[in-house]
Amino acid sequence: MAEDPARPCRPAVAGWEAAAIAAVFSLQAAALVYLAWRTGVTVDEPAHLLSAHLYWQGRDNLKPRDMPPAIKIVGGWAPRLLGGLPLPTHRPDIMKQRHEWPIALAMMDLLAARTPRMFFYSRLPLLLFPLLTMLLLWWWARQILSPPTAVILALLFALEPTALGHGALFKNDLAATFGFLAFWYLAWRFWRRPGWRAAAWLGLGLLAALVSKLSMLILIPIAPAIVLLRYATLRPWRPRAAVAPLVLVLLVPYLGSLAACQFDTRRLQPGDLAFYAQDPNLPPAFLAAANVFRVLPYPKLLFDGTVSILRSNADGARIYVWGRVVENGTPFYFLLALAVKMPVSLQLLLAAGVVLEWLAFRGGRQTAERLFWLVPGFLYAGLASFSTLQLGVRLILPALPFGLLIAGGAVERLRERRRGVLAGLVALLAFESARIYPRNISYFNLWVGTPERGAWFLSGSNIDWGQDVGELRSVIERLGIKKLRLSYFGSDDVWSKLSDQIVEPLAPPWSSELAQGKVYQPQPGYYAISVTLLAGLHLPLEYRDYYQAFREKTPIARAGHSIYVYRFE
Repeated sequence: MAEDPARPCRPAVAGWEAAAIAAVFSLQAAALVYLAWRTGVTVDEPAHLLSAHLYWQGRDNLKPRDMPPAIKIVGGWAPRLLGGLPLPTHRPDIMKQRHEWPIALAMMDLLAARTPRMFFYSRLPLLLFPLLTMLLLWWWARQILSPPTAVILALLFALEPTALGHGALFKNDLAATFGFLAFWYLAWRFWRRPGWRAAAWLGLGLLAALVSKLSMLILIPIAPAIVLLRYATLRPWRPRAAVAPLVLVLLVPYLGSLAACQFDTRRLQPGDLAFYAQDPNLPPAFLAAANVFRVLPYPKLLFDGTVSILRSNADGARIYVWGRVVENGTPFYFLLALAVKMPVSLQLLLAAGVVLEWLAFRGGRQTAERLFWLVPGFLYAGLASFSTLQLGVRLILPALPFGLLIAGGAVERLRERRRGVLAGLVALLAFESARIYPRNISYFNLWVGTPERGAWFLSGSNIDWGQDVGELRSVIERLGIKKLRLSYFGSDDVWSKLSDQIVEPLAPPWSSELAQGKVYQPQPGYYAISVTLLAGLHLPLEYRDYYQAFREKTPIARAGHSIYVYRFE
């Protein structure tokens, strides 16, 4: 099908544009590499790294199998360069659980001094995802806006503190961001020029999304719906022309998923469906869709992960919001997270972009093509708001590039008429990003002021993901502390960074055997407490106020922004 001459052509990349985007790429890459080295091990990373390492050995069969293979493929080979990961085979009580979390924690003890180097080199391949996201955002924006605006949007993404901080970890949040953006870009390309080649590319985009995060399963019905709807709008209407694109858009991700899951497949038996039907946590829509796998073999990794995530969503997750712990989340969680975690300049540009899009809609200047970057961000954030797995603003990072594309209209207008205002907003974002760097995980915007004030609004991975054990060592040395009791939330190996001659563990009250009363009564001395524990998040209900004495006292120092140090006389 010939390109519509009425549509704008993609402008050639000029020399200044190539130099500008190369500078943005270099800035983002350098910032990510330093963050990968500087940031301590976070809560999820040991389990994900272990799973990825086993994937490359063909032994990725530990529960809960809730991590799709994208980050395993990209980064799971790295530990082999450093001698591999030590499994706690001397602990049969742990190994027989066949669960990656306890095995990974025992593995951390064996890694010891190798921990920083192991995680740094394993994180490096995953920097590919935030860098590719920036480049794809620029590439799409220059086709729907203008090359100067596209470069500015790429810079805004590269400077965004939360995406920068989480992009340096062995996690799949930025892999999902890239996969989600790639899918919708290729869907836009298909809509503009439908055909079997464009459908094959759309299938690859769907594959990239599916193997990055299980929440991308929402795209499975959307992809064929786009194909059918596009061919229904063509004149003359030729239903047969849609057959090959429809087959490709489903066949490519199906075969690709089988390969990504190492062809570990099986078919559902009637007894399997009866077993799953008895589980109240699995929705009827999933059970109905699963019938197709009575005929087709399914990739076990993705299927088992889907079952695991559906059960987790049904069980719910405890969150901390507005100074209190809430069971099973709230629909307003991500709205609050965006209000306090999204940089002020991006909030202003997004608001202006939404107004401009609304005016264009009222004036009849909207087209169907524009929906491909106007809708996805709101769709993703909206669906996440009705999930019970509200574990941090990082979970809606896939919506960020679409927020920037919407803001692109405001950037374009300011670039043409108010360049000083635009320069001020970009400088404000650069200031906010530099102010928190390299402690990006704990970033809160200027409306809040500081991460310490932000700890009242949100907790968990929004501020404390166990990443600051190394910083605690600096605090101990600076204050000359000879003895300190540490109550730590996280998965980092404490003793590879801190001396057991100085630091005494103070176990959180995960059970009555570990608790020292309903409320801990500090003795004279120094204490270091993780912010997540101070908030009472994840603690049993009867021990929610276990650290009340610390909440009522001003810390004398902070390790990063996630561990508070106290002194009791």
